[in-house]
Amino acid sequence: MTNFEDLQKNWLSQPVSTSVKQEALNSALPDKWQRNQRKVLWSNMCMSVGFLMALMVIGWVYFTFRSKYEWPFELSIAAIYCSMIVFLFVSWRSYAFKKENRGESSIDFIRHQLQKIQWQRKTLTVYIWIYNTILWFAFSIYIIEITKGASFLFTFTAMAITTSYLLGITLWSRNYKHKKQLIEIDEVKSELESLLNDLKENEQLK
Repeated sequence: MTNFEDLQKNWLSQPVSTSVKQEALNSALPDKWQRNQRKVLWSNMCMSVGFLMALMVIGWVYFTFRSKYEWPFELSIAAIYCSMIVFLFVSWRSYAFKKENRGESSIDFIRHQLQKIQWQRKTLTVYIWIYNTILWFAFSIYIIEITKGASFLFTFTAMAITTSYLLGITLWSRNYKHKKQLIEIDEVKSELESLLNDLKENEQLK
């Protein structure tokens, strides 16, 4: 019996193989991270299709009416185009296209995930506000240019409606949709940080 116990202790003291480490890491990765990335992928794909359709319509408006208006019209169209394209790239940066080799660098893999999560949070709390501000500015120039022959009241009303719509959508998104997303993001971030700390502790014990 003593020999068997010695053999058992010997076996338990052996270094864990790479495949076992790989399996342990796969099972330890939070399910919320997987769901988060699926949501980001689906959301960005839908937004990309929507933006593409919007850009096509805006392009048609530009080429159809550019001869009737002056440079503010072109500036507004250019600002809308640039803001939409840049925001699209910003949003896609939240998705983890690069698949890290988990077996080789577990800590780097988790850090890569954390960078994506932190970028998602920054997009919702900072970049989307910049995008909406530029969009409002572009629409304001557009409205002022295309209504320059109309009365001040008409221009003011058009500006008020546009501002109210954009502000309403922004506040609704912040207080309902984005608030829920930020809670989910913070939960995933907390789990990933906890997993990263565990991995660091294991590395130090080696």
